[in-house]
Amino acid sequence: MRTTVLERVRHLRRSLPPLVAAAAALVLVASLGAQEGHPLSGTWYGDYTSGSQKRDLTVIMKWDGTTVTGSINPGKDARPIKAVVMTITPGKPAPEGRDSTEGTPPVFQVRFEVDGMTFDGTLQNPVGGNRRLVGNWSRGSERGPFQIRRL
Repeated sequence: MRTTVLERVRHLRRSLPPLVAAAAALVLVASLGAQEGHPLSGTWYGDYTSGSQKRDLTVIMKWDGTTVTGSINPGKDARPIKAVVMTITPGKPAPEGRDSTEGTPPVFQVRFEVDGMTFDGTLQNPVGGNRRLVGNWSRGSERGPFQIRRL
């Protein structure tokens, strides 16, 4: 059975929109996975130590293009983050021809304040999927370590 050119054109017109939609969806999914966004954006979970007791800590941060905002322990007891500051000390590449482990990586210092508490830490693996923020917290004379990881 022979198909005419007109039949082929009609078939192509019917099948082209679903193919274009599928291709666009694939491009969108690929681009979403490639863009991590700001290193602090996301939900972080961990704990902080007060005296000899560990307390759970959930932090949600969002970057709006100019500032980082968020809250601690979402739910009925949520408290807004008042200030977030990230300071980046540039690293130093390894000398040419040397092993990359001879260079110095950049250091990401992060400080945020919530309800009279100040959390000051170093962001580990800032571009990796296993980001962690490790440091110390303080409120008046109270102090202790904290660590949170991005989920």
